[in-house]
Amino acid sequence: MGRSDMATVTDSSPRVRPRLAWLRLNARAALVVLAVFLSTRIMLLLAVFLSSAAIPMPSSTNGYASPDNLLLDGLIRHDSWWYVNIAEHGYTMGDLATGQQGTVTFFPLYPLLVKLVAGLTGDVFVAGVLVSNLAFLAALGFLYGLVRREYDDETAARAALYLAAAPSTIFCAAMYTESLFIALVCATFYFAHRRMWELAAAAGALAAATRNTGVLMAVVIALEGMSQQGMRLRPERLLGPTPAATARIWADHLRRQFGIALASWRSLLAAAYVAIGLLLYMAFLQLTFGDPLGFIHAQATWGRSTSATGITKIFSNVVTNLNLGPNPWAGQLNTLTVLNVLSTVGFLPLVVMCAFKLRPAYAVYTALTFFVPLSTGTVGSMTRYVLMLVPCFVLLAVWGRRSWVDRLVVAIFLPLTTYFAILFSHWYFMG
Repeated sequence: MGRSDMATVTDSSPRVRPRLAWLRLNARAALVVLAVFLSTRIMLLLAVFLSSAAIPMPSSTNGYASPDNLLLDGLIRHDSWWYVNIAEHGYTMGDLATGQQGTVTFFPLYPLLVKLVAGLTGDVFVAGVLVSNLAFLAALGFLYGLVRREYDDETAARAALYLAAAPSTIFCAAMYTESLFIALVCATFYFAHRRMWELAAAAGALAAATRNTGVLMAVVIALEGMSQQGMRLRPERLLGPTPAATARIWADHLRRQFGIALASWRSLLAAAYVAIGLLLYMAFLQLTFGDPLGFIHAQATWGRSTSATGITKIFSNVVTNLNLGPNPWAGQLNTLTVLNVLSTVGFLPLVVMCAFKLRPAYAVYTALTFFVPLSTGTVGSMTRYVLMLVPCFVLLAVWGRRSWVDRLVVAIFLPLTTYFAILFSHWYFMG
């Protein structure tokens, strides 16, 4: 071997080793995510199949997607049929006079993907379940990558497990939009954390075309960009020795924050692009129905409304909806309301702690995602909405470094996961 050949080997080996290490690290991450996904999906499918085979369905069931396939049929429930209707027949505005519910309240990206995949599979139900589960696998991958960058592999694995084993995770296996939305939320966080602003903008815009709360990703991207530049809400010293000194402290602080905002122009521009997902849907509604705000106006056909004072009515509405009888321990109560209350009360401390323990973008997203549904004045569907509180699962994963916390989370989550899967597959409304 000549001197030049030896030099080539010597020069290339330092570059080869990091590349191989990177491949091994990502292969391990992929295996962990896949193991979490498969183990939790198998558990859910077993619960759906065995309970469907052994426990009779209620006599008031609305129909079967596939009576010869209990697994597929058990994942097509409630709102799934609205997505089927949209994919096959398009949108409607609804009519208050006739009681027809408007489907324009369901945002378009998920049914559009279902329609496209159905063109390949030839079965809209199979397409819906495929889209949901592949999206959830992607969500776990982005979540793992995000948490690993900020913490470590063990914390990342716990975050993925806690999300995949969350009590209402059946909605991420069924023909629902939750898994797609969570995937896009995790992708937005991941790309923003890595300062890949173009990809963060694309993921955020897609999230805005998936659910109405997707526009919150604009706030996430903007806050993440500014916090990476060093923006702070308050100065280190809040007060000076005199009122004039205090005024100077705050004036200097505001000037610095303004400079930081200007330096964050790429993230602010990316945040502005998030609105494209919503604006495109509004343009479609204008062209089709002559009402760009149809997704809001059609809420009336579902008996829904939001207001700034709605959250003050939660307690009275909960008391009414609990429908307590003289002997609640004999089952004389509304168990769905109980589950929604437990979900709300259980996640409220996590939402509060996110403001103190996690990045500003995570805290703001979590607070808005949690409190916006409560503005309707009820805790309805909170069992499902808490799935979108991705930073809460990150916080639990950080606390899960203590073995007793990890065991407690798993001990609470797994039985409830099975319970929710059985109820959902048997047509009981769970959120």
